[in-house]
Amino acid sequence: MSHIIDSKPSSYEEEEKQQVWKDAMMGEYQSIMKNDAWEVVQRPKGKSFVTSKWIYNIKHVVYGSIKNYKAIFVARGFSQKKGVDCDETFSLVERYTSIRTIIAIASVMGWKLHQINVKTTFLNGVVE
Repeated sequence: MSHIIDSKPSSYEEEEKQQVWKDAMMGEYQSIMKNDAWEVVQRPKGKSFVTSKWIYNIKHVVYGSIKNYKAIFVARGFSQKKGVDCDETFSLVERYTSIRTIIAIASVMGWKLHQINVKTTFLNGVVE
């Protein structure tokens, strides 16, 4: 049991010492590459970069034991300036009213609900 890590790393330097986090990062990277989520392009003149970072999370099962380790690569969109770097910004979030509505409809219709884990959350929409 000594290989189980029960705290999230606070920095990349802390993470790189632990194999479970390296494996989690590699899984996220492979998912991004498999889904062709990005391509490297030249930065347009006068535009700034949108930086990115790793977010680490530990998923637990019902009784508190560790199910898996997740590393998520996220864009730091707050570095954009509206009207300078982009014309609009958005973020996908779930609304609790939508979730409750789906559960209510499933209950009335007698449907079974299943939870899924979305591994790669990059959108594949065309951005011009």
